Amino acid sequence: MSASDEAGAVSGEEAAPVKKPAGKKLSDIEKAKNDATGKASDVGRQLAFAGIATVWLLRDEQSLRPFETGLAAALTLLAAALLVDFLQYVHCSWVWKDFYNTQYDRHNHDDALVDIPEGLSASLYRFFWAKICLLLLGYSALLIAAVKKLHIF
Repeated sequence: MSASDEAGAVSGEEAAPVKKPAGKKLSDIEKAKNDATGKASDVGRQLAFAGIATVWLLRDEQSLRPFETGLAAALTLLAAALLVDFLQYVHCSWVWKDFYNTQYDRHNHDDALVDIPEGLSASLYRFFWAKICLLLLGYSALLIAAVKKLHIF
């Protein structure tokens, strides 16, 4: 404690509170984003499987065409969402492997600090948003087909 701090404490004045830095660390934001997109992918995958099961339950087994147009569209879109989900992981594996190999060749060790190019992440997010869009379109088709099939309105 400095002499001025002691004088303030002795005279009854309160010491100024230590200010916490405002905001969050970028690494914390990046982790939160990765957690959110990972969870969205997990939930989306479960929704796609549930939607496909619902299509299967709503089919007309007695008909020559067991899947009417709306159900067939929903099934196709939900299956496409699962395919894009898989392709996202394949693409991500390839991109990160290639990036790692390039950086390792440049630095010759695993502990190098490297900047990740913006374009690298952008290509990965195209898959993420494509599967979200396919999932939303698939569920829209499923809801319309279910309403028609079950005569809800």
